[in-house]
Amino acid sequence: MAGERVLVTGGVGYVGRALVGQLAAEDRCEIHVLDNLASGEHRLDKMDRGTFTLHRADIRDANAVKDVMRAVSPQKIFHLAAIHYIPACERQPGNAVSVNVAGTVNLLDAAPSGAQFVFASTAAVYAPSDDAHVEEEIGSGPVDVYGLTKLHGETFVRYYQAQGRIAGAIVRLFNVVGPGETNPHLAPAIIEQLSDGKTRLSLGNLFPKRDYIDVADAALGFRKISAGARKEPGLTICNLGTGRASEVGEMVHLIAKASGLDVSIVQDPARMRPVDRAMLRASTDRLRRLTGWTPQTTLEASMQRAWATRGEDRLR
Repeated sequence: MAGERVLVTGGVGYVGRALVGQLAAEDRCEIHVLDNLASGEHRLDKMDRGTFTLHRADIRDANAVKDVMRAVSPQKIFHLAAIHYIPACERQPGNAVSVNVAGTVNLLDAAPSGAQFVFASTAAVYAPSDDAHVEEEIGSGPVDVYGLTKLHGETFVRYYQAQGRIAGAIVRLFNVVGPGETNPHLAPAIIEQLSDGKTRLSLGNLFPKRDYIDVADAALGFRKISAGARKEPGLTICNLGTGRASEVGEMVHLIAKASGLDVSIVQDPARMRPVDRAMLRASTDRLRRLTGWTPQTTLEASMQRAWATRGEDRLR
């Protein structure tokens, strides 16, 4: 839609920055970004500042959120702002709740009537299972604070949808990888140690299998799901993953291959999470039916990109 006003919360963050870049390059829209720059002001250096308007504000500030909504009057809102690093959520659960739940409510309450609200949820809302998670067969059962906060966020999206206030879409995102990570998840931890000259890698839990999706595919997936949701009535809920789960060892192998280094692994008790599910994998049937698309970037290609751009967004 020519001239559509789009607001991206967390637009300087990981997936948010990729999404803003794609919107600017491929979609005819007026882009606004709401971000408190918690991920670092340096991340703006990799963005074309002429393609969007930055509103520096915190979604926990209800009045600031209302001011931005009045100024922009967005027709579409991609809500990506969140605290999503699980150890940080476990250390400060109150802070995670204030951002991920109260912040979401502030945005929903201030959103213009009828605006499309695309909520970045997570696969962490599902109960642990060895099978692929299916949206239509949800067995909600978060095992961490992050998953709990996102499940509550989904509940409020449902409520505002039922009240006729918004046109809602819930995107259950799986594990994002590739360049530009903002938290020390597995791949950034490996890359940082190798970049520091360490080839004996210190890692935490080695048993988890995860569904890894490249950041560019994740950003495109949000756009595809948004477009598909507009063609169907009611609230849209859709997984965003690849349908393939990879072990920690495979991730280490692929990054080592990209770096050309020989590596070994030592398990570090200080890095081990006390709560960590064994398997997390998406069913992509709903994604294909809704959008006619599935993620295209292989994990190997994603790790090659991440290694090639190491240091550009070094975690601070």
